Amino acid sequence: MRWVIVGSSGYIGSALSRYLLAAGDTVISVSRRSEGPAGTIHHQVETLSLKDCTGLFLAGDRVIYAAGIASAGECRRRPDMAESVNCHFPAELLDAAAVAQADSFLYLSSVKAVTPPNGQLARENDGQPATDAYGGSKWSAEQKMLASPAKIRVNVLRPAAVYGEYQGGRDADLVGTSPVAKKRAMAWRQKFRLWGRIIPRVPATGFRSFVALDDLLSAIRLIVESRCDREVFIAAEPQYCDLSLIGSAASGRIMKNSYFLAALLGVVIRSLSVLGVKTGLLEVGRSELYSSARLRTTLNWRPLRRYRQFLQAVNEGS
Repeated sequence: MRWVIVGSSGYIGSALSRYLLAAGDTVISVSRRSEGPAGTIHHQVETLSLKDCTGLFLAGDRVIYAAGIASAGECRRRPDMAESVNCHFPAELLDAAAVAQADSFLYLSSVKAVTPPNGQLARENDGQPATDAYGGSKWSAEQKMLASPAKIRVNVLRPAAVYGEYQGGRDADLVGTSPVAKKRAMAWRQKFRLWGRIIPRVPATGFRSFVALDDLLSAIRLIVESRCDREVFIAAEPQYCDLSLIGSAASGRIMKNSYFLAALLGVVIRSLSVLGVKTGLLEVGRSELYSSARLRTTLNWRPLRRYRQFLQAVNEGS
């Protein structure tokens, strides 16, 4: 039985390819690059269109759609492309996989497909469909996947913010840390160290959910190897990080929550919103908490890593 990874050159797709190869599986990698991850059977596509994927699928294939435009900024600049790559193309591939009698199709979506209630623990059916170009394209794709009459098992996985790299079962450390993951962690470190020199307090807001790449890969395998069909799952750690926890772990300084700063930030956000100004403060001011209870109870998924430990490892190793 083969695994077909569409988007094998991306952050998650490349790690998933290596994860499956390490387990002895046959992996078909699909991307625009001329070569795929070492050990895969590579299928290069010039454009993300169905004509470039003719004859790609075989009976029994397990298809993972890990491609797409992941940058919210790029989606805003190119909404038509976001809709095409994040939504229309995977729907076409789903139909092609069903015709070839593939075993299953897993769509990697995002928790951003739904806007959760601010500060409340959200499950798969909580919140409102996203209306921005990025989240909206993911939501539209989910609806197409789940409503498809194609005779193939289809599931959707929404990861929280993903960090780290595939460690192959080793303890997380800085050895071999992917440039993307390390860059993100170092950015947090630099920002909070500078902030901490001025004032060791942060607004009492901004809770976030995360999931380690290792744990996400195990969730993907569990879903595909189960008999679930037309299910939506969230992958997120059971612990949440607010700005003080992230700041303390990233900078090595003790940072405390300030409700005064939170109130001040709220005034700034409301004022900018009235003026029609879009700013990253709008995101910082929200607390987005996600529950993976369905994944844990249905498939016994057990995430092992924690974002705070990852930031501490980066801080101590730098």
